[in-house]
Amino acid sequence: MFDGLTTGKPSYDGIFILRNPENCNLIDYSFKEIPIYMEKKMKANYNICMDFFESPRKAGITDIEEGTINHIKDFEVTSFIIDPSNFNTHIIRFKDKEGKTLVVCGDFRNYDGIYGREKLHGALSIISNSDVLVIEGKYLGKTGLEHSSDKDVLEKLRNIMKFYKQIFIIQSETDLNMARTVYQAAIKSKKIFIESTFLCNLATVANGSCPTPFTEKKVYSYNPLVLENNDFEFKKKYVTPFYISSAINKMKKEKYVMNITKDMVQDIQVFEKEGSFYDACVIMAEWKGFIEQDEELEEFINILKNYDMDYYELYTHGQVNMNLLKEIIFKLKPKFVVPLDFSEEKNVKNELYNFRILEQNEEFEI
Repeated sequence: MFDGLTTGKPSYDGIFILRNPENCNLIDYSFKEIPIYMEKKMKANYNICMDFFESPRKAGITDIEEGTINHIKDFEVTSFIIDPSNFNTHIIRFKDKEGKTLVVCGDFRNYDGIYGREKLHGALSIISNSDVLVIEGKYLGKTGLEHSSDKDVLEKLRNIMKFYKQIFIIQSETDLNMARTVYQAAIKSKKIFIESTFLCNLATVANGSCPTPFTEKKVYSYNPLVLENNDFEFKKKYVTPFYISSAINKMKKEKYVMNITKDMVQDIQVFEKEGSFYDACVIMAEWKGFIEQDEELEEFINILKNYDMDYYELYTHGQVNMNLLKEIIFKLKPKFVVPLDFSEEKNVKNELYNFRILEQNEEFEI
């Protein structure tokens, strides 16, 4: 809770969402008088999440067009997406009337794919310079954490998938980068890929960064039973468009890879009653901390382990490391770099002279 933002009297001019809007409590708890700015595709993602999670949608969210200069208050504001995965991270440049620039970047991953590298390098070339760079990343420069590249994850998935006819993937459904990697592993393993209705909708909004039943071969949709309780308008908007690509019949005769979520307990029970589990396994393919933080997910995993299926954990980590940080600083040449949610202070201070580490509640005026 922040004075002037969520408590007391409104004193902030605006909130800019840099990543993962479906997890951002500021959207729900900030004063209504304070405008919220969100990139257009991210806002579409947010609207889908709010409908599926049955959460109240925040009114008064203003679109920011990616790559376009937006005039807000006394600033020119330009937003660029640099990470199309579940972080869905943007880098935003604020430029004032005197030409001074502040660049703010949310938490993002390292890139080994062309799509991600092109996004980041394209944004940096347009931004070109910054007086101050504010960057998020708790594990910034931290040693001892193995980076999981797309190639690494793809190879690990293939090595597991080749032994099974049915693979159930637990992943963050907003992680479109992982969904694309899982799809590639499924195709290379000669299996079809089945997306839940939620993932189908998010992938369609993403427009190209993730496979959909409409854009890729051997991609089908599955409508979880929990969604049958939704009203007609919800089904018309989110479910009906994917009926034509339903995986129900395919599941009975095809080898498949299917993404599943913690609200699909009833579906798993139906699969088991139908005798569907044969040569099956479950792969937990996301950040391991999710299990520790989410009791419902942990309970779902325990239910799955009771069935005749092997269980694997594929821990993934891809946050920014020191080499990529140095590359960003070299291109933007900021006078100060202000890290947020930060650890390993000594390591970074030894390598980067212009880091400005803030103390608790310290204000840094630009």
